[in-house]
Amino acid sequence: MQIKKILIANRGEIALRIIRTCKEMGIKTVVLCPMAGQEKNFLETTLADEYYLLEKEGSQGYLDRQLLIEIAKKAKADAIHPGYGFLAENWQFALFCEKNHIKFIGPQYKTLRKFEDKIEAKKIARKIGIPILPASDEPIKSKKDLIKWATRIKPPFVLKAQRGGGGIGIRVINGQISFGDLASISLGVQRQMATAFSDIDFFLEKYLPEVKHVEFQIIGDGRNVVHLGERECSVQRRFQKLLEEAPSAFLDEELRSKMGAWAVKLGQELHYQGAATVEFLVDKEKNFYFMEVNPRIQVEHPVTEAITGVDIVEQQIKVAEGQKIGFSQEEVYFNGWAIEARVNAEDPQKNFQPSPGRVTKYIPPGGQGVFVHSFLQEGQEIYPYFDSLLAKVIATGKTRKEAIGKLKRALDETVIEGVATTIPFFKMLLNKEEFISGNFYTNFIEKSGIIKELSLMPYLQKKCKSELIATLEEKEVAEIVFKIYEGLKKQEGAPGSSGHSVSRWAMAERMRMLEEE
Repeated sequence: MQIKKILIANRGEIALRIIRTCKEMGIKTVVLCPMAGQEKNFLETTLADEYYLLEKEGSQGYLDRQLLIEIAKKAKADAIHPGYGFLAENWQFALFCEKNHIKFIGPQYKTLRKFEDKIEAKKIARKIGIPILPASDEPIKSKKDLIKWATRIKPPFVLKAQRGGGGIGIRVINGQISFGDLASISLGVQRQMATAFSDIDFFLEKYLPEVKHVEFQIIGDGRNVVHLGERECSVQRRFQKLLEEAPSAFLDEELRSKMGAWAVKLGQELHYQGAATVEFLVDKEKNFYFMEVNPRIQVEHPVTEAITGVDIVEQQIKVAEGQKIGFSQEEVYFNGWAIEARVNAEDPQKNFQPSPGRVTKYIPPGGQGVFVHSFLQEGQEIYPYFDSLLAKVIATGKTRKEAIGKLKRALDETVIEGVATTIPFFKMLLNKEEFISGNFYTNFIEKSGIIKELSLMPYLQKKCKSELIATLEEKEVAEIVFKIYEGLKKQEGAPGSSGHSVSRWAMAERMRMLEEE
């Protein structure tokens, strides 16, 4: 079937991303806006061919399956592209689209149903021979189940939501713990899951504290499956990705080939149709373990497109039309390096607290090897009920070092005023020796001290007025901040000790001493 019009059941940067590919393919687009009067805050309403009001505040309308189908029919759309988030992995919605003769741009609902269930996905991986970590092969339904699997797996292990994602419903148990405390923790996890996913099923899995998070992009047409290489997503905070790059500096060609082959085999097992990401954990000895499958387009897909030249959204649409993949595995070439920084409306100096508000000034970066995926414009309202992603700044280069240099320059150029952003975090991260060398794991942020350094930056800005401090390079400032933190730890009321607030007088005295050194 030839798709002539697509309803994009999403918003923000991914909606714009889909619109652009559709225009290049000659496909008309329909987008959504929550309420009348909010159109200026949804740039997609300007770029698409037409838009419809959901008449529901916040994200509610994007989750209303019946409403979305009604709008698609009214707009005479042939297909619905769900983007990521919202209903992108909802098998009931995919089935609902099929029943209403509207093409869901993604895998078949039966495939979505299998991958939605992380326990079921692990069973499929185990069946075909992909290594997996020790884990409960059934959801924990009782205290008896909890004791059985906790005794069998032994700490450290992690409690994980059976369905869901985004780092929600995850709790690490590092040391020995009483079963009473474990039961109490599991109830807390279930309450979080119930709020986020309306689901309370969870399972236990062995926890590896120092691993790389590496994922392979696959595309299938129901008959053939190819992979587009890997992305490394090891810069994370609370299991949420902050920065991604392709390829991974940790993988050698042998390991890359082996993991890519397993990702393809998993897609072939289910006659996969569409784009998906097969996610792995890789330990220091380069042993890898299957984690899960995200059966949709990923936030970080641009870095893969940058090094392969493949438009993943275009491939999704062509597969949905019934076309075959137009290239073989041998025809996939990897050129250079790409790194993506997720610029979120969060304040890294306040423990990444969300920062809704109005963008009063916006200047995106430019130049060779730099591009941006964003929906921002001056006057843009950042709502508290949507995710905090503002922009994806992507830098490319012939080498990793070159890409890092361009990303640093791009972030220096980027101006976003009116809301706090994660740009200060990335500026500090990109100067860390562990990051530059590639010698880091998923626990890097917690171990590096970046968050503690950032939390003390306001004190520097307020207290440091001397010419010496004002002219210091950022790396030197970071080192001073860490010295301050180390000194304060020894004092009563220091961060990380008794929990009391830092004494202003102690901070002022410490700064005076540093200026005299």
